[in-house]
Amino acid sequence: MMCNQQLLIEEIKEHAMKNINSKDKKHLLQAINIFGLDHLDPIILAALTSKDPLLLIGDHGTAKSELLNRIAAALKLQHRHYNASLINFDDLLGYPIPNSERTALEYLRTPADLWEAESVFFDELSRCRPEHQNRLFSIIHEKRIQGIALEHLSYRWAAMNPPPSLDDEDEEVSNIYQGSLPLDTALADRFAYIANIPALSDMSLEVRRKLIECGGNVPSEDGVLSTLIETTQNHEKELSHGISEWIIAYVNALINPLREANLAISGRRAVLLVRCIRYIHVACRTLDTECTLNRSAFLAIKWGLPHRAQGIRIRESVLNTIHKLALTIAGEPENSIWHVIRSESNAVRRIVIALKTNIDDIGKIEFSQLVSDAWANLTRPEQFILARNLLPVLTEDRLTSSTYELLLEPIGKVIGFAESKNHEFNIQRSRAGEWDNLLSAVNRLKKTKDKDNLDLGNVLYTLFAVEDERFDPQTLIEINEEWRELFAEAETTRLVA
Repeated sequence: MMCNQQLLIEEIKEHAMKNINSKDKKHLLQAINIFGLDHLDPIILAALTSKDPLLLIGDHGTAKSELLNRIAAALKLQHRHYNASLINFDDLLGYPIPNSERTALEYLRTPADLWEAESVFFDELSRCRPEHQNRLFSIIHEKRIQGIALEHLSYRWAAMNPPPSLDDEDEEVSNIYQGSLPLDTALADRFAYIANIPALSDMSLEVRRKLIECGGNVPSEDGVLSTLIETTQNHEKELSHGISEWIIAYVNALINPLREANLAISGRRAVLLVRCIRYIHVACRTLDTECTLNRSAFLAIKWGLPHRAQGIRIRESVLNTIHKLALTIAGEPENSIWHVIRSESNAVRRIVIALKTNIDDIGKIEFSQLVSDAWANLTRPEQFILARNLLPVLTEDRLTSSTYELLLEPIGKVIGFAESKNHEFNIQRSRAGEWDNLLSAVNRLKKTKDKDNLDLGNVLYTLFAVEDERFDPQTLIEINEEWRELFAEAETTRLVA
């Protein structure tokens, strides 16, 4: 009998749970030596492309200011950086003096005024005096000051420390900033994107090392950001009417669930969310990040709601529930992978299609359901074949523990058989022909000297001797070959995508 001592359940589990990600994605923030924020690349690129206001919230020393100032330098913008806690309105306008006829006031220009600025950054926004906050409304939302258009201004950015929570049951926070106050509701609503910047301790060891080693180096401008923005602008123009209609339906479906979750939004926010979804979706495309419209929509509500700037904690579990409800109401978008999956009649091929899809687009529960549905419709021998071909290509944590156990159970029986030194068979005369067919099939597998075929021999023996199954060995070998090719193709597609 054949015995492969390397075939162990522990190895299969480790291989199935290991995260292999060789995708060669484009990176926006790494291009300016900002590390640990790759997950925000689509958000920042969307904000730069749409030129909608962006607010960064994070602890001190998390590179909020550095990030925005480096972007301005990389894009060669006429940039203004103001500390909102110290700002006077004269800093923005210049000094008022009477005109030569003494009939009106004009402003004495200074190098720091706002009139020629292409980008403006208000730092420490949550420490700004209330009377000055009110004056920032029109700058941030309308690109106007005192009713006068700021003709050169494109980008409006701000940063702040986390405000104290207004929730009764506040989650534990690492730092409390006494001077950082929740933003006025109307001011917070002016920002299209409100992104949290993680602390250094939240990053992986590898990312922290890279940040410490290279984060202080300001890179020379090589046009990467400008190219990414231009590409994203072109992608946005190509969005279909069907996608636009779905986005509107999705945002409309969010209104009531958000209100019921005490996260009500204004009409302005609804309009901004439509823009956010569009631009995040095309930004993901530019960055070669696998992101369906469903996922883009979730990212938009995760980073496009103003409440965290007001001291209201937004829990991701709540957003997930609201998102799924809105998806149900709006229906699946035209480019949803689920249309492809549901159109496939073969349950195993549905799994293969899902394997080629990003884990963010088909979650653990949904993928596990696909596997369970297929399992229920297979014969016992086919279940063994599915388990041995599916487990090795599960390179991400894609299954629930109960579904993993479902797949591991037959593999455990094969290993138990393979590791036994002695086997005794009591073969009924009526099954002698089946036994001969099995031996012939196993001998053909041996001659190939292919490791997978040798392991398959143990599967066939286990099905006959342990499971007492009746099956045609050659048919099962052909099924194994077909499924092995399908799952290998799925793995290759994912790695080269």
